[in-house]
Amino acid sequence: MRRSLARPIVWIGLAACSVAGFAISSAQDEKPEALSGPVWGRAGRKPTASNEVFATADGCAQCHAAAPGARALTTQLGDDASPHGLWAATPMANSFRDPYFHAQLARECETNPADTAQIESLCFRCHAPMASHFARLKGKPLPPKAELAKDPLAHDGVSCTVCHQAQPSNFGDPASFSGNLVIEPGRTIFGPYAEPGGQPMLMHTAYTPTHGAHISDSALCGSCHTLVTHTGINGSPFFEQAVYPEWLNSDFGRSGTKDDSCVGCHMANMGRMKIARNPAGSDFNIAVRDDVRGHAMVGGNAYLLELYRDFATDLGVTASPESLDRLIRATRAQLAHSTATLTIENERFDGADLVFDIRVENLTGHKFPAGYPSRRAWLNIQVQQSRKPVFESGGFDPATGRLKGFAQELGLPHRDVVDGADDVVIYEMTAADLNGQTTTSLLAMASRAKDTRLLPKGWRADGPYAEQTKPIGIDGDADFQAGGDVVHVRAPNVDRQAGTPLIIVRLYYQTIPPAWADGLRTSKTPEAATFLGMYDAKPPVPETVALTAKSVQ
Repeated sequence: MRRSLARPIVWIGLAACSVAGFAISSAQDEKPEALSGPVWGRAGRKPTASNEVFATADGCAQCHAAAPGARALTTQLGDDASPHGLWAATPMANSFRDPYFHAQLARECETNPADTAQIESLCFRCHAPMASHFARLKGKPLPPKAELAKDPLAHDGVSCTVCHQAQPSNFGDPASFSGNLVIEPGRTIFGPYAEPGGQPMLMHTAYTPTHGAHISDSALCGSCHTLVTHTGINGSPFFEQAVYPEWLNSDFGRSGTKDDSCVGCHMANMGRMKIARNPAGSDFNIAVRDDVRGHAMVGGNAYLLELYRDFATDLGVTASPESLDRLIRATRAQLAHSTATLTIENERFDGADLVFDIRVENLTGHKFPAGYPSRRAWLNIQVQQSRKPVFESGGFDPATGRLKGFAQELGLPHRDVVDGADDVVIYEMTAADLNGQTTTSLLAMASRAKDTRLLPKGWRADGPYAEQTKPIGIDGDADFQAGGDVVHVRAPNVDRQAGTPLIIVRLYYQTIPPAWADGLRTSKTPEAATFLGMYDAKPPVPETVALTAKSVQ
């Protein structure tokens, strides 16, 4: 059931986006191109909006969405495998509608009002890329937020004609980070398959399909999934997000195989199928393609997807509840099966104390958690006897999502040894401002005060971007290594006569912990009020990433 707030959501006056890359400029910014040419093809069906470079995804859906009368873009079981059908529910499709994005960064402009235009122009490279790149190509500044709020191209988020028009000329270079893709006029659409059948697309859309192997390059994803902010806008650079550099400095980044790339992990292989059908809804006589990749881009943010579903009317989300539910299930499946594992080892009694180790293994090709700096994971460790807990570390309140026993959760110290309820093993990054104070303000971030997120396998101190991705705050913990961590637990005073002890360990994960929402509570912006209304109505109950249990005889 979709919820609706008492008042409609208000985006006007919004602050910026992730304040990335102020000091990093691309050569493409220096020479604006004159724009000319068609805004769509000769066929009768038109997208909601289009211009000389971009078009909304409903135009592409004329051929790249499943249809009842076509076998194209469906799995062998008849499920929708189409790019448009899977993409529409994703955070990429809804990047402009994301209520947390709006709230968090409205606060940035509220506290830095003189810099609003500069912040907005940077943030919308990734959250409204069609509007942002089109303004650049025209040699004009990005329109103010109030105008973008009326632009269907902005609302279409990270849409088809963004990624599929990206040129590979700066891929992987720092100049590409923070949304600095090279997109040029010319209406060339790149895809992964050789010898594309071009005439139908050219006729219907005026785009020319072209083989481009770079469309599967992780560096394409890295352009927005590497965000470099600057303290106070013009200060020193700070890697707010470094998913791509983390991947580069890992066994995954070095393997050179598609399975270990962003595509391999986040775009499921949907099988063999035709990748288009005609606008009338029946099949083209075209080649069947192998290894068709799903455009669900499955990540780890089930909570945000639930907000899209439950508050769809307020947010303007157009994806169906069924497609959102499907992606929520896929997200939880990825968290459960492809993210991390737990193993209980060396369990034994030492006098009256039950002693054991917990091995945590990171299965991802980057840090875990990765991405936006609010994300955290932690261990919930229980010892039970006769189904009653006799020891627990890392418990939480399901009504609020807060850890039990802590008035201030942000930046708790790393733990290698757990021997009490106050010893909670938390894998997170916390940032400090210029005064050394922990902060959730993106513009105030000057350094990493703590970074105990699990390293990917193969991370090396002499690898690429090692300085920007090294762990912080694990001094003395020799078990914290590339690929995982080992935690040593001592549960005191376990009475052997009370029953066989059962050790239960869970790895929990939150994308928006309460401390980050609390950082918005002093904001007077309507965006913050809207998001907090949703957040308080739907507390961020953590996801269970891994679970293991073992009895001790």
